[in-house]
Amino acid sequence: MIQDPKLQAAASRIMQRSERQTDTAKLVNTYVDIGLLPQLHNRNHQIFYGRRGTGKTHVMKVLEKRFLDDEDSTVVYIDCRTLGSTTQFADGSLPMARRCLALFRDLLLVIHHSLLEHIIEFPSEQANEALEEADHLVSLITEPLTTLRASRVETEVSDAKTVNSEHSAQISLSGHSFGTNTNLGGRKSQEVVDRQNAEYTVDTDDKIIFPELYRNLKRVLELAETNLVILVDEWSSLPADVQPYLAEFLKRGVLPLNEATMKISALEYRCRFSNHTNTGLIGFELGADIATAPDLDDYYVFDRNPEQITDVYADVLFRHLSSELEEGYLGTQYGVHSGRQLASRLFTERATCAELARACEGVVRDLINIFTKAFFDSQRRGRDSIDKAAVVDSARQWFEQDKAQYLDDELQEVLRRIIDDVIGKRRARSFLLPRELERHPVVQRLFDARVIHHMQRGYADKDNPGVRYNIYSVDYGTYVDLLGTSKEPELDLFEREEPDIIVPFDDKRSIRRIVFHREVLES
Repeated sequence: MIQDPKLQAAASRIMQRSERQTDTAKLVNTYVDIGLLPQLHNRNHQIFYGRRGTGKTHVMKVLEKRFLDDEDSTVVYIDCRTLGSTTQFADGSLPMARRCLALFRDLLLVIHHSLLEHIIEFPSEQANEALEEADHLVSLITEPLTTLRASRVETEVSDAKTVNSEHSAQISLSGHSFGTNTNLGGRKSQEVVDRQNAEYTVDTDDKIIFPELYRNLKRVLELAETNLVILVDEWSSLPADVQPYLAEFLKRGVLPLNEATMKISALEYRCRFSNHTNTGLIGFELGADIATAPDLDDYYVFDRNPEQITDVYADVLFRHLSSELEEGYLGTQYGVHSGRQLASRLFTERATCAELARACEGVVRDLINIFTKAFFDSQRRGRDSIDKAAVVDSARQWFEQDKAQYLDDELQEVLRRIIDDVIGKRRARSFLLPRELERHPVVQRLFDARVIHHMQRGYADKDNPGVRYNIYSVDYGTYVDLLGTSKEPELDLFEREEPDIIVPFDDKRSIRRIVFHREVLES
């Protein structure tokens, strides 16, 4: 199969990042649901986690399409990497209030733009009124609050009075005449002047009033006859110190709206949704303000159900290849109509596909990269299918290229200590850490670098009642060179009865009891 030029072109065109795929139909057709989407396609405010490459953006894009199918919803997809400006990230001296407000405004403007598009494309009977309210909304978002304040008042009062009276009388008597001459005169004037001069200062306050924002947004949604769905992707790309305040702004300005629904995707160890201060909690109260959905990492653990995960990954590859080929090409040319059939035809055997599923350690992007390398490695060697040697060598290359070289000296030293004990002395792949060390910076960095992986959270050990552990496994790339040698670790889990064994899975499969404590994480 892999000598087919059309199949080679299809393999090379597989998108490694969902955000680069502009064809929505391809995003929907290549998505393989593992049970998460039904838990997110609802009207609840939710956060869901997943490491880089596990498919958070793909989930968001498919979720966006699901909500868009409902015409009475305005769906807003926001990639947080596109918010803000250079000064907000480069200049740490900027006041926190200014940085937070600027990001909040950017986010609100994206919402406003989407609302305008919806009102125009799906006008309601009160569309004109909705547009007017939308204009008020953009003013509320962008214009600072202005108030007039009297800075100086002068009052001038003057009172002037004038009184002038004049009286005269004259009498004359003669033999011929009798005359009387009388003069009466008077003048009175009064002038009152009352003058007031006032000077006013225009004060501008750069802020958004939450009650006004709430009322205005609610009014726009009511007039437009629409619900608002906000999908916030890449939350962890925001500065950590800003995140709690942005969460607080959203909690006050958006979450109270009955017509609004918010979904957020994030890296669990790189997000801060709240911050405790002297005045109380700033940000989201998880579980109360916004719920947490299951972690994507928990769905792709190979050791929990190897057969199912192999089928899931085979289906992922089948859908991606099919999306880049003519419709029905794999079925017509090779009789391949499903991922399970692809696993048996494109690979030398199903076990080789299972080895690929194990090697990617629950990260879909790693699956695609290792598969592409193995595909073209086998093609260069003139093979017609992918063999295990190609998978192993490609996994080794990917580990060195994308993981090992980004570990600093501290992480390399800690990882070496873990590997020496787990693989070197015990010939195992997994170990236990007390739950309280989950937030240890070294553990978070190793997990984020994808060199250790979750097998199970919150395991209760019968030998230590009251203490819960997280079970981790070391990455496939750390022991890939030992495969096929006498030092190869135990890859498969079995049901067995031995002294140093624990049984974390419901199907009775067990792992060796290797417990590390804080000392192994610190130099």
